[in-house]
Amino acid sequence: MIAENLSTIKALAFDFGGTLDAPFLHWLDIYLMAYAEALGKPLERDVFYESYVYGERQMESQQLVNKEHSLLETQLFKTHLQTAHLIERKVLDETLYNREELPKHVAEWVTDYSAGYVRRNEPVLRKLSEKYTLLLVSNYYGNIRRIATDLHIADCFRSITDSTIEGVRKPDPKLWELAIQRAGFRPEEVVVIGDSTKNDILPALKLGCHTVQGYPENIKPEKIDLSRDYIFSIEELLPLLLG
Repeated sequence: MIAENLSTIKALAFDFGGTLDAPFLHWLDIYLMAYAEALGKPLERDVFYESYVYGERQMESQQLVNKEHSLLETQLFKTHLQTAHLIERKVLDETLYNREELPKHVAEWVTDYSAGYVRRNEPVLRKLSEKYTLLLVSNYYGNIRRIATDLHIADCFRSITDSTIEGVRKPDPKLWELAIQRAGFRPEEVVVIGDSTKNDILPALKLGCHTVQGYPENIKPEKIDLSRDYIFSIEELLPLLLG
């Protein structure tokens, strides 16, 4: 556990999506909140899942995003893909609103949501950076540095590692390893902080890093791994890591 190893820890490596920009929620669930608000009724999670996955795969295969695209522009690519797929599957009706206005509304909603959580977490990052070197490691689209800059947190991090730029994606531990080695640290000197067991925690443990897993506040207690350090908010890192 981290409390027993604080004297050896020199760096904190953060995931971005679901960790710094959300309260440890899967982004599928964040989109569902946005669609429910825009449509005035909820989409069923199992129904939306197929279109969510389609959008993510198309984002990767079509390489729609370049390094200068903003968070809102990135979300617009995603929501247009999602809504087009929902219409094609006849989950949504073929209307001008659903084709044009709905993806804009959802993109703006999730952008505001994401930016709000980053603003909330920024003071914590700055406080932690007074003692530790911070690294940002994300499965993203080549523009995570632009987004971190726009959200005023880029200067908190010594390095920002983007999977698209590096050509390797989590859960491959090589993405974490690359970021840690470039920053000049050994795995045992680093705490990896993320919301995903598959993408963040298990690869970090394989490398020999310490870990802190973020869980949503409404998670069922039996789903929490009590053998590892965990938090329900980024703010909880302060007493855990600063004592």
